Amino acid sequence: MFRGDRLIAVYGIRRIGKTSLVKAFLSDLSQPYVLIDVRQIYFVEGNVNVGSLVRHVLDGFREFMGRNERFWEGFRDALRSIDWVRVGAGGVEVRLSRRSRMNLMELLNVIDGWCGRNSTRFILVFDEAQYMRFSNVRYDGVLAWAYDNLSNVTFIVTGSEVGALRDFLRIDDPEAPLYGRYIKEVYVDRFSKDASLDFLRRGFTELGVEVSEGELEEVYERLDGIVGWLTLYGYLRGIDKLGHREALDKVFNDGVKLVLSELDAVIKPSRARYLAILNAVAHGLNTWSEIRRYVEVRTGEVSDAVFNRLMKNLIRYGYLSKVNNTYVIPDPVVTRAVMEVHIG
Repeated sequence: MFRGDRLIAVYGIRRIGKTSLVKAFLSDLSQPYVLIDVRQIYFVEGNVNVGSLVRHVLDGFREFMGRNERFWEGFRDALRSIDWVRVGAGGVEVRLSRRSRMNLMELLNVIDGWCGRNSTRFILVFDEAQYMRFSNVRYDGVLAWAYDNLSNVTFIVTGSEVGALRDFLRIDDPEAPLYGRYIKEVYVDRFSKDASLDFLRRGFTELGVEVSEGELEEVYERLDGIVGWLTLYGYLRGIDKLGHREALDKVFNDGVKLVLSELDAVIKPSRARYLAILNAVAHGLNTWSEIRRYVEVRTGEVSDAVFNRLMKNLIRYGYLSKVNNTYVIPDPVVTRAVMEVHIG
């Protein structure tokens, strides 16, 4: 299935939709895989150090092996070749020696060799991979090395901040490690109306839940075909058994909290101006000059250079889109979130 694909980049308009689709895709695979939430590592530790990634790879592999015992015995022997990994005598226990320096490239090399001997492929997913730039390790260089040397490992890097992930990968930069290598790029964008309704119908049919066409139409209109929010609505109706109105309200309430937590990490250096820009667009001001005037009224004078940089950053992180020289917020939940925040 991954023949020829060494590195896959998945971009999604919202984190929740992209991640849920990737998880659903992985769950159908027979190959061993590990999914690492890089954003969580960064928020907990303040950086993405190689030791944390090594531990997550080993923990994830251990969990996978616990579900697939036939893979474990040979892999346990392979791990013994690494002097800083200790394998428990029983079960699938793996412990790291504190006396040794953990090396991600050495671990990946051992995994690659084990996969080759077992005619399988290892899938390593870095979810919200753009946070890997917050490290003293050049992870784009590690990916380039793995691309060139590991024929049995596929990397999937995902990011809801499309521009930030592309900035991390720098695939168009001749001076960057990954330049010239083929990367399969997948964009998880909003669904059309027909695709949204079909997506919801199929999901509810599988769950044995009856939902009226009128309710599905309203879900599409309110959530604008964004797969993450459609998925969350479907979960709330089909699994949590909430009613239509309650589920739709919860999507917005929970979504606003998620958006604000993500947004805070992006806008912190110029919070008032970023929020003023988003607030202007949320209220229907959509040209460069209209938004600029609104921002200066709310936050004071701002130079062209600074204003353009702020606008480009919001586009890069997926909070704004430029369509025919006008600006829109592509996500209705983001619109709701910024209208609830005090600018100051």
